[in-house]
Amino acid sequence: MMKWTASLLVTLGVAFAGPVQAQDDEAGFDDRLWSSNPADALAGPAQEAGSDESGEISLVAEVEPGEELLAPWRGSQITYLNEVGVVSFDRSFDLTYNPYWLMTWVFRPRWWFDDVWNVAARLDLSREVTQADDRTFQGETWVHDLLLSAGASRFVTIPGAGIDVSADLVLTVPTSKISQARTLALGIGPGVRISRNVDLGPAGTLFLDYHVRFSAFLNRYTTSELETPIIPSCSGIDGGCDEFINTGERNTQWRVQHGISISWQVLDWLGASAGFEHIVSWLYDIDKDDPRISDQAEADIDARYSSAFDVELTFSPWNPLELGLGYSTISPQLAPDSTYYNPFYNRYSTVYLDLRILIDGLVDEITGTGSPTREEEL
Repeated sequence: MMKWTASLLVTLGVAFAGPVQAQDDEAGFDDRLWSSNPADALAGPAQEAGSDESGEISLVAEVEPGEELLAPWRGSQITYLNEVGVVSFDRSFDLTYNPYWLMTWVFRPRWWFDDVWNVAARLDLSREVTQADDRTFQGETWVHDLLLSAGASRFVTIPGAGIDVSADLVLTVPTSKISQARTLALGIGPGVRISRNVDLGPAGTLFLDYHVRFSAFLNRYTTSELETPIIPSCSGIDGGCDEFINTGERNTQWRVQHGISISWQVLDWLGASAGFEHIVSWLYDIDKDDPRISDQAEADIDARYSSAFDVELTFSPWNPLELGLGYSTISPQLAPDSTYYNPFYNRYSTVYLDLRILIDGLVDEITGTGSPTREEEL
C-alpha cells in the first residue's frame, strides 16, 4: 500500500507507514497498553475477596463463600490482528492498484499487585501479506517498539461525581528499525485518565473517559540517520562519513496527545466502542539565525498534527476468546498537496479483525475455576 511519511521523526513519531505501525508510532491510540475492553482495563472493587482493609490482596487470606478473587494477570492478552486498507476495495482509487493487508501478533502481559497498582508491556510483530512499500525484504517480519508501563488504576474517585482518576507512565524502548534510525534512546510518556461508568440497567453499562499524555523523546541526534552511508568510500573523505549518513529529517522532541472514548457493554458477550484522539508533535528546532537559510517560513514548521479514530464491535463467544471487528483511521492532518484529510475517512482508513486470547479466561478454563463476569467485576 502506498504510504506517506511526514518526516522521519523520533520513535513513536508521525511516520504513517501503515495503521498498526502508525498506532505504535503515535504512542498508541488509547496508548495501546490499556485493555481493548474497558472492563478488563479497570481494577476490581476496592474490597475483593482475599483482601485486607488496606485494599491489598493477601495470598493467604481465605476467600469467603460466593466471592471470587480476581487473578493478578487479568487484562493480559495475546492478539492476532488482521487489517485491510479500505482503498484496497477500490481498484480505481490510485493510478496503480496497491492493496494493503497486514497481519500482526500482539503480546500484552499485565500484572496487578493489588486493586490499584499494575505493570504492563506490549510488543508487536508484523508482516504485510501484500507487497510492502517500506520493507527491505520480501515477506519481512518486523518488530515494533517495546512499550513498558507502570500505572495506578482508579486511585482517586471524585466524591459526588463518581469520576475515577487513573495515571500511568509509559516507556518506549527502541526495538524497531525506524526508532533506531531516529537514534532514539528512550521515550518517556506520563498520562492521566478520568473515567466514569454509567449503569443503564437492562441496557448494560456505559463507559466514558478522557485521557491525555505528554511524551518526551531522548535522541542521540536531532535528525535521523541511515544504516550505511550513501557514498561507500566516504571514509577517505575529510570529515568522514557523518554527512553521508545523516538524512536531515528532524526527529520529534515532544508530543501531546489527548482524546475521548465511549464504550457500551450491552451484554456480557457483546460490546461497542468509539474513540477519537488528537496528536501534536514538536520537532527539534532549526537554527533560524543560520545565514545559509535565505527563505524563512512564516508559518510554524516545527509542529506536526495528526488524529486517530476508531469504532469497534466486540464479541466474547467463549471466556478465553474475544473478537473485535472494527474500523480505524490514523492519519496526518495534511495531505501532500496541503489540503486537509477527512479525519474519519481517508486513504489510511482500515477495517480490522482482532482475535484476542484472554489469559485469565484461558487459565480459568484450564484449571476449571470460574471467574466473575465483567458486570460482576464492576
